[in-house]
Amino acid sequence: MHSLLISSLGLVLAVTSNFALAEDFEFKIPITQQDSGNYYVAGTLENDDRVEFLVDTGAGMVILTERTFKSFAQVADKKPSKRIAVRMADGRTKAVNVYTLNQLVLGQDCNVGPLEVAVIPGAKNNILGLNILKKAAPFAIYTSPPSLALSACTEIVSGLASAENNDAESLFSLLANQSSAD
Repeated sequence: MHSLLISSLGLVLAVTSNFALAEDFEFKIPITQQDSGNYYVAGTLENDDRVEFLVDTGAGMVILTERTFKSFAQVADKKPSKRIAVRMADGRTKAVNVYTLNQLVLGQDCNVGPLEVAVIPGAKNNILGLNILKKAAPFAIYTSPPSLALSACTEIVSGLASAENNDAESLFSLLANQSSAD
């Protein structure tokens, strides 16, 4: 109960610290609510690997299960960027590896860019933590219809996917046009 109260308070503080109206959010990512009451959001990591994340404002960073992390085709090339101590929900402290991934796309087109993820042995859920929510802030969670509203995303991913010609010249042109539009 105490951790639920702290988690709820954290969400209120995160949402109200950068007060924004519903129409201020450019990106609204659908979320699903499980029978447990928890919210989940779909995402894509690096090589179009689809991942479901538990939205957890009490988690400091994105957490991946070992199974999810090992499913990456490029995982053999990934070396930990650092090792940190994390406090688990049951109060124990555990040392875990942190990796830097090239990108995370939430929903269809909210690219939040490169990110650090902790890979926790024995974790049951992939968790979308505050390191990403802060990066895309201000943010809000709506219950009707269920959605995660974010402000700071780029649409480069959707633009690249729709490019007819993936040679270097067309990609540079697309990126230059995107930058001049911003």
